[in-house]
Amino acid sequence: MYILLASTCLLLLYIGAVGIYRIYFHPLHRYPGPVLAALTEGYEAYYNIVKGGGLVNQIEQLHKLYGPVIRIGPNTLHFNYRQAYHDIYTYGSTLVKDRAVYNTMVPHHETAFGFCDPLLAKARRNILAPLFSRRATAALEYTIQEKVDKLLTLLVEHYNSPSSAVDMSVAYRSLTLDIITSYCFAESTNALDIPNFSHPLLRGLEQSFRTLWYTRHFPWLMPLFHHGPQELMMWFLPTFRGYLDLKVAFERQVDSLIRDPGTLSSVDHETIYHHLLEPKDCKPPSRESLIHEAFSLISAGSDTVGNACHVGTFYALKYPEIHRRLVEELHQAWPNKDSPMSYVVLEKLPYLTAFIRESLRVAIGVVHPLPRVVGATTPEIGGLKLPPGTTVEMSVLFLHMNPDVFPDPHVFNPDRWLAENTNEMMLDFAPFCKGPRICLAWCELYLILGNFFRKLDTKLVITEDTIEDFCFSQGHMDHFFPQWRKQYRAYVEKLHG
Repeated sequence: MYILLASTCLLLLYIGAVGIYRIYFHPLHRYPGPVLAALTEGYEAYYNIVKGGGLVNQIEQLHKLYGPVIRIGPNTLHFNYRQAYHDIYTYGSTLVKDRAVYNTMVPHHETAFGFCDPLLAKARRNILAPLFSRRATAALEYTIQEKVDKLLTLLVEHYNSPSSAVDMSVAYRSLTLDIITSYCFAESTNALDIPNFSHPLLRGLEQSFRTLWYTRHFPWLMPLFHHGPQELMMWFLPTFRGYLDLKVAFERQVDSLIRDPGTLSSVDHETIYHHLLEPKDCKPPSRESLIHEAFSLISAGSDTVGNACHVGTFYALKYPEIHRRLVEELHQAWPNKDSPMSYVVLEKLPYLTAFIRESLRVAIGVVHPLPRVVGATTPEIGGLKLPPGTTVEMSVLFLHMNPDVFPDPHVFNPDRWLAENTNEMMLDFAPFCKGPRICLAWCELYLILGNFFRKLDTKLVITEDTIEDFCFSQGHMDHFFPQWRKQYRAYVEKLHG
């Protein structure tokens, strides 16, 4: 009894001492923020889990209260100005990814996204870069066009009246999922072939983003989800069936290539495995690394582009003037829609380019801040010299919604990108994380949206809440990628001539 009482007293003294240190003596004690955030990481867990991914919303409010630099964890600072963002993510070669976060959110750490060491991450990106170069993208443009044509045909044949209108979110995500799998692996998931765009992998990917917060704050769940019995995983997360099926397919493909690399010569076109299995100046990745690199490319390669198309299409259908200008520009540049139009031609169209940029600005890519750790040789972050070991981060939301650079930032306005000088806006424009896929993403956006608005006359199905509730201020609440709360439906009224 005395031992238990003494242990309890010692524990309470320890907790009290830690609390006093974090509030009054910690190197970050002079930075403003909620007391609870300074005391415990449970503050972040509360907003991520209990509030359904609401941390970014809370950070917005905290910056309004406390200023441009706030303490949102015992050892974490969040910034909301451009210089800090670029110091952390653009020029931050001396900062490593926060292992406490990435090791609990990524099932395998040896991927371009999962490597915490920036030099290792860069080395992996360099291996993948040739497949995603502008030259390679142009050579494989036909694989993208084939999938775009398939989607347009499905929309015309099956979704051509208000009663048969389609949820454009799942339509676009099915398309981008098929594009990235076909492009990277020469094997498509064929999500567009599933009636009503209901491929189980789409639900599995969405569910995996939702579970990120649980594995982040309860690290013991990560090995359970990814290495535990499949029966248990399916009982706990039944929507993971598509995820597991694709994992089996990747395992089968990787095992076959490891046994006989010569089979690469029989695939339709160059894939990621042409580069990963025979990298220059380093040994090939492990089997697990190959499998999880594939998943990383699918997750990152389908969501950002799909979200941008989803958001941009909504605003083009909502505002007749935006729609009219898109259609007129495309019709003038592309008089015969039956002849394919190349990405390199489409990217020269000023209004289409402005429309795509605005879609990316509003849709955002990864909305949650990505933490980095200050090193001993790290220079200033946002003009501040911080002690080594400090975690620093900034959500790209604060760039894209900066009212000093983007007046009325919550208004969807492509015309802002038609200004004579857009240099300052481009400094606050970061729709993609560092990665090799940027050329591919731009190619997808031009081909998808260019074909959609040139060939189809599509109408928005207006319901009581669609127009008012589908807005960015309602949309960035949930999860790692922005999950738009209100979906919308549309249908093809006729074909453009």
